[in-house]
Amino acid sequence: MNQRILLIDTSAVLHQVKFSLGKHKLSNKEKHTFVIYGFLLKLAFLIKKAKSNVIVFTTDSKASKRKTMYAQYKEKRSKNKTDKQKALDALAYPQFNEIIDYVIPSLGYRNVFGAEGFEADDVIGKICKTYKDSEIVMCTTDQDMYQLLRANVVLFDIRINSWFTHKDFTKKYGIEPKMWKRIKAIGGCVSDNIKGVPIPQPDPKKDVRHVAETGALNFIKGKMGPNTQAYKAITSRAGKDIINRNKKLVILPFKGTPDFPIRPDHPSKSGFIEVCERFGFDSLISDIGYYQTIMRLR
Repeated sequence: MNQRILLIDTSAVLHQVKFSLGKHKLSNKEKHTFVIYGFLLKLAFLIKKAKSNVIVFTTDSKASKRKTMYAQYKEKRSKNKTDKQKALDALAYPQFNEIIDYVIPSLGYRNVFGAEGFEADDVIGKICKTYKDSEIVMCTTDQDMYQLLRANVVLFDIRINSWFTHKDFTKKYGIEPKMWKRIKAIGGCVSDNIKGVPIPQPDPKKDVRHVAETGALNFIKGKMGPNTQAYKAITSRAGKDIINRNKKLVILPFKGTPDFPIRPDHPSKSGFIEVCERFGFDSLISDIGYYQTIMRLR
């Protein structure tokens, strides 16, 4: 059987489950297992969609090497949370840990990969570039992954359950995916709080503007006038320095990411039942035939 690897951005999947199932749980005093339940459903759905025979779960390190290079990296993510979001996190995060530490190993999946200082994106990038002869499905919500798209690598967006391929990318943006890292280096990355190249303002009292994704794309495609402020900023010495710094931040995998040798999985029917019994998921046990087929439980 040809190797078809399902690369799961575990944190992205868990957060998506948290948001979709967690809103009504804040006032519920019962033991909270909704993320674990939703994860099992989502995992079966992804395996069915991807038709994969190799499952890889990727994880983030608590500390990022990118943070030492750029202090503002992702700094706004936790600061902007509301009290309700923080309360939901307090219910969900213990379940996240239980899924990583107990659920996934109990199901018989052996490829849970992460490394100190590196992110799930780096693990995904490393595997995409290591297993070039395999078909790969990246399950994530992160557009940074566009740079990894190839004939053998596709993306499945778990927010909208939609495929995005190399062909889709070139049709939408008019460039090759390998150029995406340069787009992000010039235009920055809003989700990671990486600023694009600053555009000088005639009025110093006004907020500094930065080149954004659209501007970066126009520049790369030769559609930006050489007399514009944005063009001058991008081609300036200061602009080039920022682009070089950003490129190191956005390129996947990050320099120094280790290898992740994939081992054979042993998805287990008994393990699936054990997990469901532990958390009281009787409805999943009653449909064990379906999950046994989809997840190849033996």
